[in-house]
Amino acid sequence: MPMLKKAAPLFLLLIALLLTSCWDAFDPDEMLHVWAIGVDRGLADKWRLTLLFSSLEELTGGGEDAGVSRQERSSKEDTIVIDAPSFFTGIDMLNSAIPRRLSFTHAQTIIFSEELAASGLVDNYIMPIIRFRQIRKSARVLVVKGAAQDFLEGVAPFAGSSVSEDLQFLGRESKNTGLSPVVTLNHFYTALNSSYYQPIATLAALNDFKSLPKEGEPWGTQFQTGGQYLAGALPRAGEGKVEFFGTALFRDGEMVGELNGDQTRFLLMVRGEFERGFFTVEDPKQPDLIIPLDVRALGEPRIRVKLQGNKALIDVAVRLDLDLLAVQSKLHYEQQPLKGLLEEKFQTIVRTGIEDVIRNCQSLNVDVFMFGNHTTKDFLTVPAAENFNWNERFQNAEITVEVKAAIRRTGRQIVL
Repeated sequence: MPMLKKAAPLFLLLIALLLTSCWDAFDPDEMLHVWAIGVDRGLADKWRLTLLFSSLEELTGGGEDAGVSRQERSSKEDTIVIDAPSFFTGIDMLNSAIPRRLSFTHAQTIIFSEELAASGLVDNYIMPIIRFRQIRKSARVLVVKGAAQDFLEGVAPFAGSSVSEDLQFLGRESKNTGLSPVVTLNHFYTALNSSYYQPIATLAALNDFKSLPKEGEPWGTQFQTGGQYLAGALPRAGEGKVEFFGTALFRDGEMVGELNGDQTRFLLMVRGEFERGFFTVEDPKQPDLIIPLDVRALGEPRIRVKLQGNKALIDVAVRLDLDLLAVQSKLHYEQQPLKGLLEEKFQTIVRTGIEDVIRNCQSLNVDVFMFGNHTTKDFLTVPAAENFNWNERFQNAEITVEVKAAIRRTGRQIVL
């Protein structure tokens, strides 16, 4: 007993030393943080992985980049490419070839090439990614025009920022425009395995700036909304080639269609994911002039589904708030009866747009509106709901759309 009392302090000291040790820790200088993962079909093997990461110069340069040019900053993010039989084997192959240990804990973007998305093999490629515990389920999923390798190798930071920040901020900004959806890895994978709806992904591309005319006649009076484009085709030039614009549609893991910016907004309104966006409409009284509107969703859409035998009757009601931003014609659209006329015109535009997108998706047999989630209340058990096989019945559903839009604010007015 006396020996135990004497040994107790030594034993406690030993335990304290053991419990405060980090046996599996890595020094930060040993890690190479991957910001984005590009996935293509390989040529030398099944997978072609392109990883975007901070260069070693940035990791060790401290605060020495004050006064460094934008071109020099862009060299501080690098890519590495490898063909491998699997995602995990590719990681080991790269770890044997670079002097840092790859870490995916900060990966924010998963990028699939359009060719891979259209091959119907996305579910095979995404399975190991979703299971890898280092990759966040909140990482954003993109489908890019061309190869994912070309996208990551061709991207450059905007206004002196970093590529990883640009991709992250573009994803956030889409909530303020509605021109592209916000799709996380968890959402995409869940939809791939769902019996009630199909997955979507953000459509992205690099703009080569060839869509911006340099010569020709000035634009006339033909009206365009500005949302009729797909990613990579916006008529612009300058800094920043990356564009998030539009939606990729999937059926059973295969990309089967695309939606442009306008159609994406109408899709998000029905899904309850549209928050805000600027719309431009023709002046009801003077069609050669335009009226810009600040549009906000007023609560969630109301969706009612009634099953009649093997057929579904769906009622969709969308409510929107409008702010007048400008009136070129100087007519008093802030007052009745012109106020009601403009509201009715915008309601018609949105209702027609939603109906067109629904018809397009029914022709492709892809319920990306998540209507199937509203059918489950008619079944007592989960197996019964899944056996109903909503994804195959969506194309025959009868869907009616109602849109209510009201001008709440008329903006600042100057009376002379």
